[in-house]
Amino acid sequence: MPATSVIGLQWGDEAKGKIVDLLTETHHVVVRYQGGNNAGHTVRFDGRTYKLSLLPTGILHSHIKSVIAPGVVVNPLALLKELDGLASGGHDCSSRLLVSDRAHVICPWHLLEEAALEKSRGREAIGTTMRGIGTCYRDKVGRTHAVRVGDLVNRDTFAAKVREIVPFKQRLLNALDPDGTQMDPDQIISDYSAAADRIRPMVTDTTSWLLDALDQNRWLLFEGAQGSLLDIDHGTFPYVTSSNSSGCGIHSGSGIPERAIQKMI
Repeated sequence: MPATSVIGLQWGDEAKGKIVDLLTETHHVVVRYQGGNNAGHTVRFDGRTYKLSLLPTGILHSHIKSVIAPGVVVNPLALLKELDGLASGGHDCSSRLLVSDRAHVICPWHLLEEAALEKSRGREAIGTTMRGIGTCYRDKVGRTHAVRVGDLVNRDTFAAKVREIVPFKQRLLNALDPDGTQMDPDQIISDYSAAADRIRPMVTDTTSWLLDALDQNRWLLFEGAQGSLLDIDHGTFPYVTSSNSSGCGIHSGSGIPERAIQKMI
């Protein structure tokens, strides 16, 4: 079971993206297994510099299949913006990307809620990226108001969830910030459904796909986001991210067993 992982031992910005980019030459699949578009990796490819946030670093290599696994939280608008940015530079990579149907979706209320919570903390704010990562993970764990990619690409299911969730979230937001934004469920449904139409061909059961890839002796490269000291359980709490960003997050975030990892960098 040939698999490698790259983990940062500090608070991120350890140049993991550059290491992953170098290792892609000897691997077939690059996997993101936690975090969201709060992670930033800078890579050089064909003489140009690209800044990737949600997309796996290997996305620029034509021989690589890139996977966004269930442990990642996905903002579909941010995902398409990154893909479009690469396409404008001559790299249409959408056919090389797989997105888990079990990954959770960052919705507009997550960004608004995170901003309102940070504002309410005043001097005690924890310094989030304001991209809705933590609030999306909170809904995932809470289970009640969660939206997964599989829901997003089903128009009727997604519309029903938005109409159920928005009134509850609006009451919460109004309590935190009475002068805050008023959400329009119809606009959210329209914007996200348009994104879902483009993402739908990429969506699959990535856990099953990755296990099959291991059985076929394809080399997997697991790309960590942030760093070990930002791990929700093992980092410098509360100044941490909302996922397991140390090595222990690989298995829960991707569904790949620990015995598959032969090398950890």
